[in-house]
Formats: sequence, structure tokens, C-alpha cells
Amino acid sequence: MEHNNDLSKLTNHVDPRGPVFISYRQSDGRESSEALAWALRAAGVPVWHDQTDLPPGDTERRLAEALSSGLSGAVLVVTPEIENSGVIRRVELPSLLELEKRSEFTLAVGSTIEEQRGAGHLDYSAPDRLLGLEPCTVQRLNQQRILTADERAALANAMSRQRMERLQPDIQESSGLLTLDVQTRVRPFAGGMDGDLVLRLRPPDEGERRPHVGGLHDLHRFLGHLPQLVAIAGATAVRVRGGAHLSVACALGAALPTTLMGTVEVLDTHGARWALAGQAPVPVAERLCTLVTPPMYNFDHGPVLIYVDLLPHRSDVAFERFPKRDETFAGVAHLRYAAEGLLEPDQAAPIVGELAADIRSLANTHNTTEIHLLLRCPYPVALLLGRTLNTLTVHLYEWEDSPGDSAEPSPRYVPSIILRSGAGGSPIHAVTAPPLVAGS
Repeated sequence: MEHNNDLSKLTNHVDPRGPVFISYRQSDGRESSEALAWALRAAGVPVWHDQTDLPPGDTERRLAEALSSGLSGAVLVVTPEIENSGVIRRVELPSLLELEKRSEFTLAVGSTIEEQRGAGHLDYSAPDRLLGLEPCTVQRLNQQRILTADERAALANAMSRQRMERLQPDIQESSGLLTLDVQTRVRPFAGGMDGDLVLRLRPPDEGERRPHVGGLHDLHRFLGHLPQLVAIAGATAVRVRGGAHLSVACALGAALPTTLMGTVEVLDTHGARWALAGQAPVPVAERLCTLVTPPMYNFDHGPVLIYVDLLPHRSDVAFERFPKRDETFAGVAHLRYAAEGLLEPDQAAPIVGELAADIRSLANTHNTTEIHLLLRCPYPVALLLGRTLNTLTVHLYEWEDSPGDSAEPSPRYVPSIILRSGAGGSPIHAVTAPPLVAGS
């Protein structure tokens, strides 16, 4: 009883930037809830999920911790065995229904229970019936089917839109600046997330560097909605912070092209600002990048390959290992930062202007819009470059080490995603990363 009294005192604390709590029955809802949690994270919505985010301890104490942190919403995952959950019935749902009385709190229902008449027809009365509630207690809420990845993404994107609607006044007070906090390399946790959109993808599989293929598919389903979210928030500029794989960073930039968004700035891990305001500048005579003599350059029509290396210590091994047969690429270019040392943040705009111009020049020479792009650069440059690639089809790759059992271990580039921005919908046209190994 003491914990229940504590909970009742905490239900008044709602934070529009806070996480979304996922309430579910472990016996048959664990898989659905975990997949939904990743869909929400990929849509910029932070999550309290007991398998990854809640501290250890009894359920009531863990829920009290979530509530005290300040929630923005919750999702009740409805599965057949939810009727056996006394915790949901006595502890979680009463607290969440109390919070739902407040207009700034969103309580949604993700259901896996369909009517007997056939697939595709959700049984909206199931939650109240299974939980022994008065009719229309839960039925009146927004219920969505979550049996497929697309359905889970639809619910996640709806929660993201509501988040932007509620944060719109704050974003307007911040001179129209929307903050997007992104991370693709480490596991998420619910605390310490104060961004407007907090995008977290599934981290790489153990022992790998490449992005998680499931995370790339989650991102694919979300990115087409990002421009609408920016519009709902009334944002005139976007600030990106955190860290991301280069192909993901490039895709984020492609979702915010220069033709749509005036200013996008990226804060690196040291807090330095890399920005591109409006169209990328036209290259000047005194260039920042040089063209390294390519190993092959014929003048047929067809796809082209471009290697961009902007890091201080030159490394050609992975590029040289990349297959470059004449019948595959009509042209190859190797672009290298000309100066010694690190690229400076204030050089972001001119260097992106040079890279964009060189990429389009090579494509025009070979009468193609199909680009294969290998990046070795700071992630802010990858993101800002992605803003300039609309109308092109860009095959992106990620750098990784060769397998440990390889006879000649060395770095290589592996496929990640294909971008096709400017055609509407998600800028990710396809995920080309190798599929997960069974059981991973």
C-alpha cells in the first residue's frame, strides 16, 4: 500500500520531453513490446521499457522511478494473456489512466487481438474485457494494431507527431530551433534525454561496427515523416547532436535537403558547430579537396564510384579492396582533404559545396544519376553532404574490419543503404546491409 500511495503522488508529473512508458504482459507480450520500443526510439520518442530502461527492483518501485522522471505518454500493449496480469490491472493502468486525464499526456493502445471474423479487424473491446474494466475505459483510447513492423511504425510516428505538437510552443520560444539527438552506436537508456526528438537505433551486433540492419529498416520507416514533424513543430532550423554511423548521418541529411530546410547545424562530440545554411556554396579556385589520380577512369555511361577521405591520416586500403571493375563503374574519383591536420568546423559549408559539385560533375560526365559513395570523414560532414544529394541515387557503404578468421585481416566497405531523396517519402530507397545471422 505504501508504494501505491507514493505512485498517486507522482502521477501529476508530466514532462512533454520525457519518455513513453510501455506497459505489457511479459509472458506473451515481450517480443511485441521490444519491437515497439525500437520503433518508438527510431521515431524520435524516448522510451521506458523494463527490459532495457527501468532500474532493477519490484514492479511498483520501478514504475515509481519512471513516473518520478516525468513521462510524456505511455503505450498499453494488449495481448491475450494480459488478463492474467495483476500488476497491469492494479498498479500500472490505474496510474496511467490518471495521467491520461491531463491533456499533455498521451496514452495509446497497441493491440495484437483481432476479431474472430478475420485478420485485419481489431477487437477494440478486448482490453476492457480482458482487464475486467468498465466498457469504454480503454476502448475510447487510440488503439492501433501492432502485429507488423509497418503497424508498429505507424503507432510510433503518431506518438512522435503528438510529441511535436506539445513541444511546438517551446520550440517557437527557442527561435524555431528543433533539437534532434541521435545515437546509433550504443544502447539507449531512458534518462538524460532532453532533445525535442531523441532518435536511437538498435546498436551494432556484438563484435561488429556496421549499423544494425533492423535499425536501418526502422529508420527507413521513419525518415519520410521527419519533414512533417519539423513543420508541425514550426521549426525553421534543426540542430543535430550525438553521433551516428556515416550512412545514417547521410540519410538524416537527405531527409532535410537544402531545398526544404534553411539551416541545419551539427554539434560534434566536442560541442563544435558544423553548419550548412541554405544551398551549398559554389566552389572557389582555392580548393580544400584534391582529386587523387584514380586507378580506373573510362568514359562510358554508367554508375560512378567516389571515395571521400577527409581524415588527417590517409588510408586507401579499404578503397583499394573495393571492387572497381570496368563493367561496374564508368568512372572513379578519390577525393582527399588537401591540408594537414583535422578539418575545421567552419570549413563545413565550403567543403560540402566542393564535394557536392564534384559528385555531380562526375555523374554528369558519365550521364548517370547513380552514385556509389564511400565516406571516411567526420560525421557532421556526412550529414550535411546528404542534404545536397537530392535527385541522385546514392549507394552508401560502411567501413568495417574483415572477419577475425580472415586470412588477410584488413578494413573493407560493406553495403548499407541506398538513398533516393527528392522523390517523396523516405529518402532511404532500400536497405542493402547484409541480413542478420539467424539467432542474433
